[in-house]
Formats: sequence, structure tokens, C-alpha cells
Amino acid sequence: MSQLDGRVALVTGASRGIGRAVALELARRGAAVAMAARSTAELQATAAQIEAQGRRALALAADLDEAQAAEALVRQTREQLGPISILVNNAAIVGPFGATWEVDREEWERALRVNLVAPFRLARLVIPEMLRTGWGRIINVSSGAARNPMERAGAYSVSKAGLDMLTRQLGIELADSGVTAVSVYPGVVDTAMQTAIRSQPPEVIGPAMAQRFHDYHQRGLLQLPERPARLIAALAGDAGARFNGQIVDIRSPEGEALLAEG
Repeated sequence: MSQLDGRVALVTGASRGIGRAVALELARRGAAVAMAARSTAELQATAAQIEAQGRRALALAADLDEAQAAEALVRQTREQLGPISILVNNAAIVGPFGATWEVDREEWERALRVNLVAPFRLARLVIPEMLRTGWGRIINVSSGAARNPMERAGAYSVSKAGLDMLTRQLGIELADSGVTAVSVYPGVVDTAMQTAIRSQPPEVIGPAMAQRFHDYHQRGLLQLPERPARLIAALAGDAGARFNGQIVDIRSPEGEALLAEG
């Protein structure tokens, strides 16, 4: 019997890339999975794949920039799958690109709403129920950009730094409760976000950033999404209790050990 049997997970940004791989891996380990993204076409195909394996799945259309999206996601998941015990905040926007004083103000603020405010909204909705049951996992998919800002992608770097601090804050508040919050640095992964960055002209994202992301691709350094998905799924299980309030880098000894365990 899997340690995730009977658990209900909500994964945002689950239509492709890391989010989709996480949904599949959590289902493989026994969880029922609600998947959220702006369009449900890809989600429905993944849901069908999960259901074919005998697990429950739910595809939910949501734009996390909207103030009421979090409440709707949590309500629909509870109604159709049950109380949420695993929350994976994966949805993110990498733009706008440009110097901080030059980018569109609304686009910059939208990135903060999707990348940081939405995870806060979702966490505050699911934590009370997790505390009542004495078990829960909140996993925030962050980035090394939180520590090393990406040239001309300031909103992304700022939002991920804020997400890391949200994780640390929750870790302090949730200590010894059975509910944990963890940030994950997934490393460089072959996703649509990587493709979007490489498609930008050097004058838009900066020559250093353009060279770095093209090098990742040309040198074959991009991981498949399934690798960070296995790390996230491990933290969604019993192993997550050891890392409350911490940042787990997939390249660290801790990250490698968790991958080996899973």
C-alpha cells in the first residue's frame, strides 16, 4: 500500500512540464489528483491517463491571476475528490522581460500575483483542514533565480525569492504540527518555459541570459520533467516531514538522496 493512498493532491500549472509530471507521479504513488491550468484540453488527457491506472483525477480550468481562482479550485477539489492534503504550487510566469523600470507595470504585478500571491492564497485555504487532520504537505516549486537573479527577468526572480520566504515563514508557524512546507529548486528542466526564454532575442533578455539558456539546451543539460517530479513526490510523502521550512535543491546531497529513496 502506497503512503499516498487516500491522499488528495492539488497541482497548479499541471497542463505540461513539471506540473504534469508531478500529477502523474503522485497518482502513481496512490494519490487522487486535481490538476489546474488556464486551459483544460491537456489536463483532460492527463486525467484520462491517471484514471486508466485506477486513480481519481480532476481537470480544472483556472487563471491564478484572478482573485477568486484559489477559492474555486479548493472548493471544486474538496467537492469532487475530498479534503486536500497535498498542495503543489507549480504555476509560474517567467516574464515580463526587460529592465525593472522599463517593463509594463501590470505585467510585472501579474507575475507576482501568479507566482507568489496565488500560492499564499491556496496555502491559507488548505492549511486549516490539514491542521485539523494533523497531516499535510505544501510544496512550492521555486528556482535558483531566487538567489541568483536572472538578467532582465526581475519579476520572476523577486517572486521566487518571496516564495522561498513564504516557505520559511510557514515552516516556523507549522512546526511540530504534522503539516510541512518545502521549497524545491528543480534545476534546469526541458519545459515550455525554457523554450520561451530561448525564443527571446538577446536584446530582450540580455546577452548573458540568452547565452546561458542556449548553452543549457545545446550541451544537453536539460533534465526531463520526470526527475524533479520524483523529488517533489518524495517530499509529498513521509520524507517531507524532515524538510519543513527548508529549500531542497535537486542538485544538493539531500535532493540526490531523496531521488535515490524514491
